[in-house]
Amino acid sequence: MAVSPYLRICQFSCFFIAIIANTVLLYLIKIRAGSSFGRYRIMMISFSVYAIIYATIEILTLPVMHLHGSGILFYVNSILKHHTTAGVLMSTLYCGSFAFCISMLATHFIFRYIAVCRNNKLYYFEGNKVYLWLLPPAILFTIWGSSIYFNFGPNQLKRDYFRNVTMQLYDEDIDKVAFIAPLYYVHGKDGSRIFQFPDLFGAFLSCNIMSLCFTTCLVCAYKTYKKLNDFSTQMSKRTRALNKQLFWTLGLQTLLPCFTQYMPVGLIFILPLFEIEVGKAGNLVGVTCCLYPAMDPLIAIFMIDRFRNYILGKESPSTTKSSKVSAVTSDNHSSTGKK
Repeated sequence: MAVSPYLRICQFSCFFIAIIANTVLLYLIKIRAGSSFGRYRIMMISFSVYAIIYATIEILTLPVMHLHGSGILFYVNSILKHHTTAGVLMSTLYCGSFAFCISMLATHFIFRYIAVCRNNKLYYFEGNKVYLWLLPPAILFTIWGSSIYFNFGPNQLKRDYFRNVTMQLYDEDIDKVAFIAPLYYVHGKDGSRIFQFPDLFGAFLSCNIMSLCFTTCLVCAYKTYKKLNDFSTQMSKRTRALNKQLFWTLGLQTLLPCFTQYMPVGLIFILPLFEIEVGKAGNLVGVTCCLYPAMDPLIAIFMIDRFRNYILGKESPSTTKSSKVSAVTSDNHSSTGKK
């Protein structure tokens, strides 16, 4: 029994939606945001570009996931399936994208926190300094990807462990396909567990990176929310409204990968520890993951009113220049100037 065709249909459909939606969002950022969003515009552009790259990596991987015993089989079902070296590298990029995504979200929340709660520190994002904030996501991506490659990479023990499952359920020869596979332990002849410490360390590292970034998002979100709802803070009505739109957009953009990526992937990491058989249902994670880059830009397009109104034809293109209101720079710089 091969991989369900519905999985591939879903993956390709989400890919085309992701490319179109993110391209539209980039266009809207160019014509409807301009200087009104300050340096946050760079952050939004970088996230949209990332989503396009992620969707491309996903379609070059077309991952198939299967939980069996104490291990997780992740094999490439794209044109790189029988190119073991390139396929493993593409799998590494695909998995590393998780770290880049949540660390980028953490960076966005830090920016919103500084813009709303510590506007005298906005110089951290001035000029080319804003691009330095892309370094932490890149570093975490490198750490995560390296861990995936070296700790979850294929070896003979994993090939033997997944050989029968791969042949019986997917009609694939494990020796000929590109795959990665966390395998936490195997059973010895006496029934004892023989732990695979590199795989356990890789899972521990991945879970800790997710926890660190998500905690950063929660802390910054809580403090930003309190500040935005503190009406004793001097802030123009339009600036407060736009900051709230950006905040809630970020909030939804955080919840989306939580439900489509990190919670499913977290379960996949945890269930094999207890040898809970999920089997081919693990492919649902592949479906939810491909939904992310397709749905994420739609949140920004329809949550930010100047984007939504333009798409729905409620504003003419001629108002683009005249309707700009600075959500970060104007009010924050003026308040800084008063100090």
